[in-house]
Amino acid sequence: MTDDLQKRKNATWQPVVRALSQNGALIVLILLVILLSLASPAFRRPTSLLLIGLEASFIGIVAVGQTLVILTSGIDLSVEANVAFSGVLAAILISGSAQSGGQLGNGIPSFMAIPLAILGGTLVGLIQGVIITGLNINPFIVTLGFLSILTGTSLTITRGSPINIAQDDFLKTIGGFVDVAGARIPIPLIITVIIYFLIWVLLQHTKLGRYIYAIGGNETAARLSGVNVNRTKIIVYGLSGMLAAISGVLVMGRLQTGAYQNGTDYTLTSVAAVVIGGTALAGGSGGVWGTLIGVFIMRVVQAGLVYMDVPPNAHKIVLGVIIVMAVVLDVARRGEIPWLNRALQRKT
Repeated sequence: MTDDLQKRKNATWQPVVRALSQNGALIVLILLVILLSLASPAFRRPTSLLLIGLEASFIGIVAVGQTLVILTSGIDLSVEANVAFSGVLAAILISGSAQSGGQLGNGIPSFMAIPLAILGGTLVGLIQGVIITGLNINPFIVTLGFLSILTGTSLTITRGSPINIAQDDFLKTIGGFVDVAGARIPIPLIITVIIYFLIWVLLQHTKLGRYIYAIGGNETAARLSGVNVNRTKIIVYGLSGMLAAISGVLVMGRLQTGAYQNGTDYTLTSVAAVVIGGTALAGGSGGVWGTLIGVFIMRVVQAGLVYMDVPPNAHKIVLGVIIVMAVVLDVARRGEIPWLNRALQRKT
């Protein structure tokens, strides 16, 4: 009788546990928004929420590229430097000068400069992929090296000074707002949602997407099954570079400045958002929509710290705690905490 009662209890709670595990990040985001709305009236203003959406769009584009890389059991530590490098490159092309204070008119129009800057960021990603696969070097080492190379390049060509530009019609358009049902929605946020949809289609409905999951699940098995692992990885790092570059030119357009500081902390934030969203650091499982939720969790927390008057110097402490908790959550999801496994087995 006792065993039957225990089985019925387990059967009752299993759907709840499954729902929490599958939608935990979304539930956390909703609770955060509710709690901060109650704690700070300024937080629930429409302008504040739209600003959070605007800021989330920049890191969100980087994070979706990071998701692709992590799904293959890799990591891209160079994304924040690529954001800065691409923004600096676009600003130089637009202003026609690598010196501070350059103005629009001496260079080329932004609608020509931005694709060239994105191409530059994509090439950086492709080169990293070639080095990683061709020389069989750990992606951690390669992308860490490119983090330093790109940061140093941006710092050298700008001499540490921002490259200021004047906005033209194209920059105003991609960095502006559109009225939807009476609300002003940031265009960068719309671009972000479109990118997420396209990457979701790639992962779920294309051969490349299946290859990405297969490589992350078991690279050796994928290779023996006929998957061109090297080519797939090169494409993935190229996509990560391209998406970081897109974020970089959007940030540059919003700030009207190309600077080596643009994109600071985007690497840590993007990795945390990916893991919070349910993608395993070991690769092979996860998806982009969870990453988008993770991005908004990070942005809501950061905005909440501002509205709660938490000193700026303490923000990095909170960011570090969130990253550690995200990694612990990832390890727990994979069942690699022995004492937790034993406790769950006793309950079931």
